[in-house]
Amino acid sequence: MLNETDLKASVLQKIRKGEVSMRPRLYFIARLALAAFVAIAALALAMFVLSFVFFSIHESGEQFLLGFGGRGVLTFITLFPWWSLLLTLALIFALDYVLRYFKFGYRIPMLEIVLGALAVVVAAGVLISATPLHSVLLSVADNNELPVLGPLYEDIHDSHEEQGIYRGVISSIQGNAVVIAHNDGDRDTDDGTSTIMLPPGFNVATLYVGERLYVAGDKGEGGVNAYGIEKFAPRATVK
Repeated sequence: MLNETDLKASVLQKIRKGEVSMRPRLYFIARLALAAFVAIAALALAMFVLSFVFFSIHESGEQFLLGFGGRGVLTFITLFPWWSLLLTLALIFALDYVLRYFKFGYRIPMLEIVLGALAVVVAAGVLISATPLHSVLLSVADNNELPVLGPLYEDIHDSHEEQGIYRGVISSIQGNAVVIAHNDGDRDTDDGTSTIMLPPGFNVATLYVGERLYVAGDKGEGGVNAYGIEKFAPRATVK
C-alpha cells in the first residue's frame, strides 16, 4: 500500500505525463453548486407533483370511490394518475444519485436516502395540497390562462362519464331520482344534465336542490343507475 508521500509522488508524476488534468478550484465549486441546485429542484418538483395528486383526488371527489365497494376501488385505480407517482419516484432516485456528489451522500445507504426523501416529499405534499396554491392554479386553468399545466388541472373537473362517474349540482328531485347539472366551464360534451336513479334504500330526504353530488353508476334507458352517491364540496369554484 502506498504511503502519503508515495501517493503524492504518484499523482504528481501522472500530472507531468498528462494522465491527470488539473482543474481550477472554481470548477469544483461550480460542480457542487450545480449538484445542489439539481437536488433542490428535484425535491421541490417531487413535492409539487405529489401535492397535485392529493389535491386532484380531493378536488375531483375520487376519494369517494374507495367507499363504493369493489367496483369503486377498481374505478379509483383506473382514474389514479399513475404517471405522477412514477415521476415522483424517478425524481427521488435522481435526488439520491445527485447526493452522491457530496461526501455525506457516500456515508448514507441508498435505501435510507430514498425512504427519507419519500417521507419528506409525502409530508410536504400533504401540506402543500392544503394551501390555496393548486386552487389558484385550477382557477387560472379554467380561464384557459395556464400554459403547459393547464390540461392537467382542467381534467380535475371532467365528469369521466366513460368510467361511470357523474358530478353535478342537483337541479330537481323527482321521487327516487334526481337530476344533476354538470358544467366545468369548458363547453365540451360532458356539460349537461343527468338523471340519477338512487340506489335501493337510499334516503332521498337527505338530498336538497343546489347540493353537489359525486355519483358512480351505470347508464341505462331511464338514466344512471347509481351504486354510490356522496355529497361533494370542492374547494375551488365549479360552475
